[in-house]
Amino acid sequence: MHCAGKGAAFLSLLGLVVSGCGDLPHSPQPPFSHGANVEFMLNDSVTASFLGSRKDAVWSLYNGDEVLTLTPLNDSTWRVPVFNGSWRLQKERRGDSYRGYWVDSLRSPSGSYRVPLRVLPTPANQQATIEPQGLPSGTWDVWFGVDSSASPSSQLDITAAGSALRATIRTPTGDYRYLTGNLVGNALQLQTFDGAHLFVFTASLQDGSWVDGHFYSGNHYHTTWRAAYGSPTPDENPMRSLVVPDEDLRVSIIDRAGKSNSISLRSDSLVVLDILGTWCPNCMDEVRLLHELYSPQARFLSVAFERDTNPISSYERLDVFADELNVDWDIFLGGKASKQIAADAFPFLDHVISFPTTLFIRGNDVVVHSGFNGPATGERYILEKKRFQDQLNGFTSLENR
Repeated sequence: MHCAGKGAAFLSLLGLVVSGCGDLPHSPQPPFSHGANVEFMLNDSVTASFLGSRKDAVWSLYNGDEVLTLTPLNDSTWRVPVFNGSWRLQKERRGDSYRGYWVDSLRSPSGSYRVPLRVLPTPANQQATIEPQGLPSGTWDVWFGVDSSASPSSQLDITAAGSALRATIRTPTGDYRYLTGNLVGNALQLQTFDGAHLFVFTASLQDGSWVDGHFYSGNHYHTTWRAAYGSPTPDENPMRSLVVPDEDLRVSIIDRAGKSNSISLRSDSLVVLDILGTWCPNCMDEVRLLHELYSPQARFLSVAFERDTNPISSYERLDVFADELNVDWDIFLGGKASKQIAADAFPFLDHVISFPTTLFIRGNDVVVHSGFNGPATGERYILEKKRFQDQLNGFTSLENR
């Protein structure tokens, strides 16, 4: 299970569909001239492998139902979209292989956080080599860490797709986005790379349960996990309603000059405010939905809580984030990336449960939507989208729909 050589067994990851914010037509093969296998070495024994491709100077990596397009900054550095990291690659002397690093600049602005990376060319028409087998589909209750006596805090959803597996892990406040991989014998590997997170899950299938599980986040974090077959938890509405006096209906922000300021949220029209961090993949998914549902009849704005709180560099980061996600509204800096600091910025919020949190404000009535079920959650994302649409259309019922 912890053998780097098994990375090749998981190269049947399929996918094409979301590039940046736009939709692309489904295709069984990426429409690029040079196929590639992209391999991250998390440690000496764990490798995450993805299907990739290159056209001219642009690299693409296929991550479940999305494609990450990396554009060149120079002849050895390619920029990771949205999350501002980079691939730093050097071509090897023989062949068209590359070796280098993924550098996560949001985690470490100095560039010290890096994960070894190699890109191996393959024919563009490479097909999956693993024959379909009795792959598992369903939902499992998940326990992380040594203590598994408490109630599970998350669930693993797996769907067999041909010879591969598609999956996600849901928590009460968000999901782990697109996980893809395979089951070889009884050995499971699932993985994702979205530019902010590099996750790998390994486990063994035993009597319908996942045992001896290991979860790796990049090369900085590791814990164990196990999962027992279960039933999907009910879709609980993540909304609560508040009535807020005028004097409290405001938010504290830091302006571009570094000065603290206060913005009134009182309006005769609907105000849609999302509390986010540009380091947060769930926030990216939520911003994409808000962009899709954008209405000029409502006032949209975002308040970001960032790892870097220097006003100059923070607003440079916010501007890039807004540009890449086609944000048509103002994004303000709220302060440091902390749920408590985020709650303190809003006099009417006693707490912020998660990033993202979305506020729908009509006069003195505020509906607070906590967390987000993203596109990888399937039907739950459809329900989430309907809740947002209902708020924009003026339906304020907090019942499950």
